[in-house]
Amino acid sequence: MTAIFSRRCVIASIDTMEAAWYHKDFTAFLVELGPEIYTRIRSEPISLKNRASDLKRLFDLNPTMLVDGEPLASVLVERAVQLLPPEPEYEWSRPARLTPEIETFKRTLEMDGYTVADGALRRILPADIGLPETESELMRLLGKHGLETPKGHLQQAMDAHARGNWAGANGQIRTFFDALLDAIAERIDPSAKALPTGQPRRSKLASHGFLSVALNEWADDGKGYINGLVKRLHPAGPHPGLSDEDDSTFRLHTVLLATTLLLRRFDRGPTAAP
Repeated sequence: MTAIFSRRCVIASIDTMEAAWYHKDFTAFLVELGPEIYTRIRSEPISLKNRASDLKRLFDLNPTMLVDGEPLASVLVERAVQLLPPEPEYEWSRPARLTPEIETFKRTLEMDGYTVADGALRRILPADIGLPETESELMRLLGKHGLETPKGHLQQAMDAHARGNWAGANGQIRTFFDALLDAIAERIDPSAKALPTGQPRRSKLASHGFLSVALNEWADDGKGYINGLVKRLHPAGPHPGLSDEDDSTFRLHTVLLATTLLLRRFDRGPTAAP
């Protein structure tokens, strides 16, 4: 079964419950989940933190587990959503102060392509984009081809985004994209190692047909898609009209989708045509 939510989001949902509940609340929820789950979670006097860790471990060992026909991941995330404070009723109302756990949970939801409106989950992007699955495939392909440096930058970008460090996330997103294209250029043509990083190596990718000129992926005059994406990732600040969070999330989502396409292409063969 395909996951709807990333592990990062599920773990954040459990952290949200741990921070909001007493033991009795946590126990009542476990009982709702059924004996297959509550019998595998330790009871008091074990600390609530350790009981939450048991639930995280159970999920990690059984990521496709179902609860009454619904994925455990979905049950956990949707229950945590119910713990989020309501939006202010009036424009002049002061929004509720969020705990660090809730702030992290909301950011991980956005990274997975969701937001919360009127107490319910809403998709930011169409379902068939499948951001959690895209991220998982991207990490798998980076590992498969030994692209550890770009992989490290991507992980740092996602960690920074989850913490709300937008500037740090943007910097790592940009560095990940640059490092990935540089590394692919070296794999396709070892002579690219002698070239400066950045545009010269991307031009090398285009000369080998990896970046398509016909599909406007690359243009030497700077008007191709990859050219434009690089420029969009490099401005000094967020795009006018967008919040820091919106801008960083846009950059992350765009780069996840674009680089997954490129890595799938590379995985088919270093000189695979688009």
